[in-house]
Amino acid sequence: MIKSKIIENKNVLIVSNCTWYLYNFRDDLLNSLRKRGYNLILLSPIDKYYKKISKYFINKEDLLLKRGSENPILEILTIFHMLFVYIKYRPDIVHHFTIKPCFYGGVIARLLGIKNTINHITGLGPSFYSNRLKITITNKLLHPFFKYSFNKKHNLINIFHNHSDKLTFINKGIASKENARTIPGSGVNIEYFKNNHSGNFSKDIKILFPARIIKEKGIIELVKACKNLWEENYNFTLNIAGEIDKQNKSHLKNECFKNIIKNKNIIFLGKCENMQKVYEEMDIVILPSWREGLSKSLLEAAAMELPIITTNVPGCKDIITNKYSGLVVPAKNKEKLKLAIKSYLENPKLALKYGRNARKTISEKFTIQIINKKILSIYEKFHYQEK
Repeated sequence: MIKSKIIENKNVLIVSNCTWYLYNFRDDLLNSLRKRGYNLILLSPIDKYYKKISKYFINKEDLLLKRGSENPILEILTIFHMLFVYIKYRPDIVHHFTIKPCFYGGVIARLLGIKNTINHITGLGPSFYSNRLKITITNKLLHPFFKYSFNKKHNLINIFHNHSDKLTFINKGIASKENARTIPGSGVNIEYFKNNHSGNFSKDIKILFPARIIKEKGIIELVKACKNLWEENYNFTLNIAGEIDKQNKSHLKNECFKNIIKNKNIIFLGKCENMQKVYEEMDIVILPSWREGLSKSLLEAAAMELPIITTNVPGCKDIITNKYSGLVVPAKNKEKLKLAIKSYLENPKLALKYGRNARKTISEKFTIQIINKKILSIYEKFHYQEK
């Protein structure tokens, strides 16, 4: 447990693109901040998850923001709404989560002279690695504003979930080495996510895909790999725990997804509130993502000692070491994915060994206590710099 150092009368503006993110990834951090005496104010689109975190906040503002929007009129309205809220509360610290709040909020906080800013970049979207002409031109036009938002010399910390994302910002001249930190993900509660199963594969092997149903999570190549194995008479089911994220441009169309789940060996679980229970029933977890900030589902699955297959991309390879704590394959490669699945099906003892090693890694590097301690130390640094 992190010992609380009570800090009174400091107003902190928490800015996010949805309250689901804060509930799912930052509940424990919000709790720690409140216990330390910070007055938390929420600026976020309010969804049904707000009720689950409302106890942490003294005020809330329903932000006019749409994830994935490229509508310039809507974006301008979002910026002006944020500007109004920042002027209204004049927070001592502003903590932005996700890329759009970080960008817009970073510019506003600097313009208004808000002294202490944390930009928490949870992952880089297509705007940073897409080859679309529209995105490339937009990035060049916005580069000075990105630099203004992320490159203040003092009292600004940019937190990245993986080293690759941090280097991207530094190499583009958006952030500096001095104000960039790598804090890997949101952490995992290893007392809650722990192995309660028998330590053997079940008779009817269950593979889990725990992610949003978008192409960038690798679901298409996973389904193709599984179909090839079923044609070779391997016996297992593919369980999909997630929902179609229609605000993401790579989401699967309804017709495409309906065709996928027609297969008798594919079980669609939908969005699951209690993932710990889902993991308990599974034998293998596969996330063939094209890119992650730092995958929470991999952290949870690893804490549960489940054998994992993932891809050699930022946010996945940072958690799983190939042939030690899981199998790591190239992204977008259904043949390598197929071979990795076959390896686990034919050698369950090795797979389970990798699962045990994965939990060791989580216990050493990725617990919620380790991660939150690093974030809270930034708050304390701001506090003592003002003395």
